[in-house]
Amino acid sequence: MNQNQKTADSPLVSLVIPVYNSMPYLIETLDAIEQQGLDENQLEVILVNDGSTDGSEKVLADYAEKHPNYRLLNQPNSGGPADPCNKGIAAVTGKYFFVVGSDDVLTENALGDLAAYAEEHDSDIVLAKMAGINGRHAPGSMFKATKPDAHLVKDRLFNSLTAIKLFRTDLVTKTGAHNPTHLRIGSDQPFTAACYLVAKKISVRADRPFVMIRKRDDGKNVTSRPRTATEYSDLLTALVDVIIKWSEPGELRDGVLHRPVHGAMRKTLLPRFLDVDEHEQERIVSEMQRVVGPHFNDAVAAHLGSLERVKARLALAGRIEELRALIQWEKDGGKPRLAHDDGGFRLDLPQELAQNIGIEVLRDVKVVGVARLEGIATEGRTVNLDASAYVRDASVAPDSVVLRVRLRDSEQSIDYPVHTVQPATVDGAPGLRFHIDLDTSELIDGVWDLCIVQRFGSNELENRLGRNRSEGVTDERRSLVSADARTETGVAYFTKGYGNVSLDVGYTLLARTGPHAVVAGALDTGSGNRMALLRTGAANSLQITLQKEQSPTRPGADAAVAFLEDGLVAVDVPAGFRSIRVASPQGSVVLSVPEATPFSGEAPRMAQAQISSRRLVDTGAHAGRALARRLGIRRPKFLLRR
Repeated sequence: MNQNQKTADSPLVSLVIPVYNSMPYLIETLDAIEQQGLDENQLEVILVNDGSTDGSEKVLADYAEKHPNYRLLNQPNSGGPADPCNKGIAAVTGKYFFVVGSDDVLTENALGDLAAYAEEHDSDIVLAKMAGINGRHAPGSMFKATKPDAHLVKDRLFNSLTAIKLFRTDLVTKTGAHNPTHLRIGSDQPFTAACYLVAKKISVRADRPFVMIRKRDDGKNVTSRPRTATEYSDLLTALVDVIIKWSEPGELRDGVLHRPVHGAMRKTLLPRFLDVDEHEQERIVSEMQRVVGPHFNDAVAAHLGSLERVKARLALAGRIEELRALIQWEKDGGKPRLAHDDGGFRLDLPQELAQNIGIEVLRDVKVVGVARLEGIATEGRTVNLDASAYVRDASVAPDSVVLRVRLRDSEQSIDYPVHTVQPATVDGAPGLRFHIDLDTSELIDGVWDLCIVQRFGSNELENRLGRNRSEGVTDERRSLVSADARTETGVAYFTKGYGNVSLDVGYTLLARTGPHAVVAGALDTGSGNRMALLRTGAANSLQITLQKEQSPTRPGADAAVAFLEDGLVAVDVPAGFRSIRVASPQGSVVLSVPEATPFSGEAPRMAQAQISSRRLVDTGAHAGRALARRLGIRRPKFLLRR
């Protein structure tokens, strides 16, 4: 069947547009329908006028009269978006349907592309990437890549519970999914959640925006007004009820509960909770106990930060007086900080409040260690690392840190001490900055993962190193080379996906990519300048650039070079530059420039001579010959200047 072919006597796609006082934006929304790549037999448009009084009703009537595939449903104003959405969805006859806001705009051929993709992959739902108009935020975590078969939790689909998606119509028949009309906010979330949980295949289209969602100039978006604790509580109840109905206990349910727990439940217990009267507070807590309590395990609690977790524990235990006191402390400006004592980490609160809540509850906190890579270079077989470590929201720095290097797929690990440890404030928290020289000659062949271990008394926090890194740390591979600078012994690289640092000693996992290049040595040419001698193959095809110590750039500063015999290249390295980047069409490597080689018996003028581009030919040849003699390399003959 043609991918856009009409199914029997029904259209392929039904577009539902609920409308209430949407001028002047409505006209742009309606005009975009003409550019959807579907003809009148393939597309039906259902317009639901929810009692508009600003002229939207006249525009809708005019468009419906002009287009035989448009249907207009008029009704008195319902007071919210839920009822017109339900009426529109109930009226669809297409194989798929799509709901779009009356102030939002479909991009060219959006519906045609989405329907074709659903047909090709037999998708029940296709998430369509969105973009904002006029500063409107568009969700992005679930749109990292286009996927024909995405996972609800791993691909963060539950972070997007709007109905702005392509749905297979029979999902509604299977579930009875609807927008609860009593919800003043998030009424599409229970509807989308039910469809998600019964869908056999959910796809994501992330290659371009399909819908432009608008922030109105008049500020009258449904999502723009302040929310109350009662509204969030009602949303929590409706959403959790749907999740429990359409899922089984286990990892998937625990994962999708992230949205209502981290969203509606957390927001219910913000200081807005104190704005409702005590009777309503008690009702909210009682409903939370009923709906969330039976399913609030450690995996679900992990969706919350430390303060939110303590508030949730108090609410679910019915300890409303302590809950009010804790929220009042937060409202008065209290900031959640973690303290550490002999018993471990705990939420740091004023003494009286802490005593009333109890130490057992206060220790139920989320401890997040952070290791940040500040710099990385290799010199021979040594990896030089600069890093920092701290615990998020902690009030104390770690007592000590070590580098733990673990052989992948084994229990073998080695701890290395750190050097030049300095107390520091990192991202607003007390932490440590430190340096590590890792000699890889002690490591057997294999892949070694690098971790930073923070120690607080007898407690250890272990974090992989590399994912969090300073902006100046580039992701090229750093080569490890033998003591005689003739052989590559491995590589320091950033893992795919997470971007953590690992060492492949002996190239047991990775094929060597990029140019074969090592630094044979360096000469001091005065005033902090150096002349580095590279050994490499196919030198004329390489791009050689320089990188600064504090702010490496891509591709870096152009390097002045001279080509010598036997694959040797002399590179002028001015003061302030630390590394040489050697790139070929197959990849690149970053090589550290070592300290200058001292010369005994050589004329001192050679070590002190200033290097300029005009003198590079003569100086490079002289330097190359001298360094070659010292390193036992056959005396090179100057060949070419670039």
